[in-house]
Amino acid sequence: MQHFRLYSFLAVLVVMSLAVTSACSTAPTTPATPAEPAVPSTTPVTTAPLTAPVTGTSDLVITKIWLDGLMVKYSIKNIGTADTPQTYTYLYVNDLMPTMGGSGFVDVLKPGEEKALEFSNYQWPYDQGLKTPEFAINVNPSGYIDLRLQNSKVKVCADANNEAGEAIETNNCRVMLFGMLWDYDLLRVSNLATWRNNDGDISDPGSERSTTGAHFQVPNADMEMTPQLEIIPPQVPQSWMQGTYGYFYSDGINSSAKTAAIQIPAKLHFVARVGLTSNATGSDGVTIKFGLKDLNDNMTWIASKKITTPGALENWDINLSDYEGQKAFILLRVEAGNSPVNDFTIWNQARLIQIND
Repeated sequence: MQHFRLYSFLAVLVVMSLAVTSACSTAPTTPATPAEPAVPSTTPVTTAPLTAPVTGTSDLVITKIWLDGLMVKYSIKNIGTADTPQTYTYLYVNDLMPTMGGSGFVDVLKPGEEKALEFSNYQWPYDQGLKTPEFAINVNPSGYIDLRLQNSKVKVCADANNEAGEAIETNNCRVMLFGMLWDYDLLRVSNLATWRNNDGDISDPGSERSTTGAHFQVPNADMEMTPQLEIIPPQVPQSWMQGTYGYFYSDGINSSAKTAAIQIPAKLHFVARVGLTSNATGSDGVTIKFGLKDLNDNMTWIASKKITTPGALENWDINLSDYEGQKAFILLRVEAGNSPVNDFTIWNQARLIQIND
């Protein structure tokens, strides 16, 4: 009897345990199907710009200035990307605005549009643009020449009152010279220049055999009327030979030439062709220099170049606009290197010339 009760009790416990296990168990599930990859949307998404969009700006330039009879005319162009407002253009003659007629009205210009206009209330005071019929060059009592007697500097500036908000505010003006452009050949007057080497003045032109250096004219096969100039430094390492040029003139009293400084005019260039002669074999090269010397003997070297190849001439074109108005003498200089052997330097061209570029 007792064994039956124990077996019945154990049976009940087994049934209860199975019931609890069944209640707590999770029924088996089918594995989940992987999700389909997201398809990119074809609908455009608008995002806020990081900066405000550029709407374009105008940009006025003067492309041409000319004289038509006694009327100053010019072309103005909008090279920007937006319309210009109505603006005014100013005229300056020798850096002064005329008391009458120096302002011109300019209507709206579209991008790329160009117009030819004129200063209708201004009359040019000189026939055909010339200031003096004899093209006289006068020497100032202070000892320099002012070339403004030969021509006039005409400047036209667009957007003079800054009405237009331009892309570039520094390209509004253009300069043109009316009259005779100065062309001064230094080679023709090299015999009048003052010559010095590192030991002092040397007036004797010398020759290629001179140990103290030389500066003499030689025939020019290309331009028979214009001589060439050969400059040779002394036969000493690191030596130099230098010529000082000015405007040479005679006062009608003394037969000897006098030298005046040159007030650098507008749009003046130094144009040269220079190199070692073809027989400068064995030279280790020379340094060519061009510069200015003011009335107080202060020297400014504007250009310097080492040349080493015999027979090869180089072209120089140096714009002297940064020195406009300065009173100066012109310097040509040749410097030897460590070896002064055969440093034969030839100037095929050397001139001061005003260029309407």
